[in-house]
Amino acid sequence: MKRADLFPYDTGFTPWMASRLDPRFALSLYVPQSLPRDRTAPLLVLVHGTTRRDNFRDAFRDFADRTGTVLLAPLFPVGAAVPGDVHGYKWIEAHGVRFDLLLLDMIDQAAGIWPLAADRFALFGYSGGGQFAHRFLYLHPHRLAALSVGAPGNVTLPDPARAWPAGVGGLEARFGIGFDNDAVPAVPVHLVAGEADTEIWEIAKEPGDPVYIPGVNDESTNRIERLKRLQCELDRRGASTEFELLEGVAHDGPAVVPAVTLWLERCAVFMRGQ
Repeated sequence: MKRADLFPYDTGFTPWMASRLDPRFALSLYVPQSLPRDRTAPLLVLVHGTTRRDNFRDAFRDFADRTGTVLLAPLFPVGAAVPGDVHGYKWIEAHGVRFDLLLLDMIDQAAGIWPLAADRFALFGYSGGGQFAHRFLYLHPHRLAALSVGAPGNVTLPDPARAWPAGVGGLEARFGIGFDNDAVPAVPVHLVAGEADTEIWEIAKEPGDPVYIPGVNDESTNRIERLKRLQCELDRRGASTEFELLEGVAHDGPAVVPAVTLWLERCAVFMRGQ
């Protein structure tokens, strides 16, 4: 498909398009009028949370227009793989679907139409999308120029002594990709949550749960504490992280977007494009 084939839908909010790899899933973009003429445009991938109500394209629209960045939002519908599956995408693989590879193919699909810097891109995920985003880092650090993780309900620590999904132990056996001790810490990471994001009714984990980690994903810790523990473990391995706790904000994805955009604009390596 050529860009001319999409006119007049090749800029602004694009239609939802079926994934060429698996049409049960979809993608849509926001393509600013201000696309750079002399290079490929920076790409920011936005991963929705559990409700799927907000794909964040509208929230990041001003940022995209100001910087010439293309936004790409995947859609992982509830029940696409098996009836009732709400959470599968958060774990990278579920019910025979590799959501990381699905996303990478969506990016290649879009790059066949628009001039995107597809080899290295920025990634933002909030809540359930934040779970996907930081786990994606462990598998594909070479593809990320910047990563922003917003208020995940639970976290996977970059700890090879803990079996997946509590840690990255057994990563290669499960996914065919080993944990890269050099590439993972090289990705700049932004961690953001609201100071009022303290409810635990949805995320409480008890012993016996596969993601139960004492002091991290246990029944008493909230999203703020879990995100701080993730930062601690990333920092311990040499990562460059920035943690932001936003005053007066609860569990509200659009409310963290201004902080995310300011951080992204400080990531010159991302904004440079190719």
